[in-house]
Amino acid sequence: MNPEDFLKSLVDYEKQPTYNYDLTKFKQFLARLDAPQHKLHNVIHIGGTKGKGASAAIIASCLVQSGKSVGLFTSPHLSRINERIKINNSLIKNKDLAYYIKKIKTLTKREKGASPVKYRKLSGAKPIKNQEFHGARTFFETLTAIAFLHFVREKTDFAIFEVGLGGRLDATNVTNPIISVITKIGYDHTNLLGNKLSQIAIEKAGIIKPPPFPRPQVGKDKRGGKVIPISTRQEYSQLITIHQRSSVEQVIKRVAKKQRNKITFAEDQHNIRIVKQTIKGSHLRIAGQIGRFNAFLPLPGIHQVQNLLLALSVINELITMGFEIPVQAIQKGIRQTKLRGRFEVISNKPLVIFDCAHNRDSFEALQENIKTFKIRNFSLIFGCSRGKDITYALRKIFPKAKEVVLVKTDNPRAMIQTDIYSHARRYQKNITIAASVAHAIEYLKSKSQRNEKIIITGSFYLWQPSW
Repeated sequence: MNPEDFLKSLVDYEKQPTYNYDLTKFKQFLARLDAPQHKLHNVIHIGGTKGKGASAAIIASCLVQSGKSVGLFTSPHLSRINERIKINNSLIKNKDLAYYIKKIKTLTKREKGASPVKYRKLSGAKPIKNQEFHGARTFFETLTAIAFLHFVREKTDFAIFEVGLGGRLDATNVTNPIISVITKIGYDHTNLLGNKLSQIAIEKAGIIKPPPFPRPQVGKDKRGGKVIPISTRQEYSQLITIHQRSSVEQVIKRVAKKQRNKITFAEDQHNIRIVKQTIKGSHLRIAGQIGRFNAFLPLPGIHQVQNLLLALSVINELITMGFEIPVQAIQKGIRQTKLRGRFEVISNKPLVIFDCAHNRDSFEALQENIKTFKIRNFSLIFGCSRGKDITYALRKIFPKAKEVVLVKTDNPRAMIQTDIYSHARRYQKNITIAASVAHAIEYLKSKSQRNEKIIITGSFYLWQPSW
């Protein structure tokens, strides 16, 4: 069995979601691997609803350009599982995946007769049947453990982890970060995390850890050849976030106070002015605690500026701790940030744009990009998972399309096209059903005019490997 087949054979709650109340079993599993999560250097942990991946990618890129070795763990992947685990932008190799799987395979297989592990949802959310799995570690936990092992083995200077779902009970939340980050919190996974923003915020704020904090491993300053001393850790902010909706911010402040964390709000440290926006990215002028400089962010959309603000605040915190990160490295890091699937131009003739929007906030950002870049007279290819709130897309984006083609995502939780149609026909009269994204594109190309525009959105799982 190759690594990908083995990982796909495990229980996958990204495709069959539930929410486990207890990380104890996972910690016991990691203890049998000699607790690699406690051997990581300089962990940066990023939670929230929207912008986690972008913030993580920008931070990683800036650190790489400053000469650091940076491990990056993100989810989900678009075409290959290897995308989730990177060091300095290089995907983990199949031979390395195979090495770690061989190392832990006996700990991840189903054990006959073992005590069942019960999974259940939060109170207040829609009911989900309890499921039992005998001694099995999940797809996400196994990949998280592999990331721990890989980053420790390769001795990365930094390890950046994006939360998979929620925060408090996420597998990544067994680490001891030097900085925790919470991006914008909105409605997503409401059937698991709760229907109120305050409920969701409690789960997301679960990544805020109390002191004592791990001492950052700064190493030698290239300028002086000496280790930069760090005074008492209490002087530094442990939590970095943005100003949130009132109910969310109240929760974050309350949890941070309880956990004795000082909060840094990213907007208070830097100001970013958009000089010019293009479909390929934004030209920016940045002023703040790091300094004044120009930058180009190759992630289009005004919402990405908020993610850049968070990244800059993290970089500034690291500089305060003693890490050498020159402005030139930050500029280059921003310019060379790579993150696929975010309003990405897949083709120019015809213009095909893929955007992984799948909740209200991301649909709002997509609509703003459509308006900003004056994308009119476009066709929309849309598919989504069951349980996702697509109301905003139906009301605001569907009516702007000249035609909508409904497809089924490559996911067991996919919503059937006819079910989407029953909701969509109120907002769009010109609707077609296709078997797949590839069929939808071919259909639209066959009847297209010279300036045809196509937007594909609704789920990560609409991504095509050929892209």
